[in-house]
Amino acid sequence: MNWRERLREAIYRSGKKHSTIAEDAGVTPATLSRILTGKSRPRFDTFVRIAHAVGETAGCLLGEHGFDFSREERETVQAAAMTLMDLIRK
Repeated sequence: MNWRERLREAIYRSGKKHSTIAEDAGVTPATLSRILTGKSRPRFDTFVRIAHAVGETAGCLLGEHGFDFSREERETVQAAAMTLMDLIRK
């Protein structure tokens, strides 16, 4: 699976409209469309902003496997870490 396919899946999982993602990422909907269809290649900073707009990391969308968790799994791990930190502080 390439990064565009992972991005499309992340967009689907996010449940957000393309226009909302584009606005959150600071690009036009047309730019996002061109990126998704392969007609345009984003600069890395644009790619990072789009990834964050759909709740993912650029690394995850690029295929890094070290922390290849779903958004829900990351949220669960983050919540558990915060609980643990709260317990340690007490």
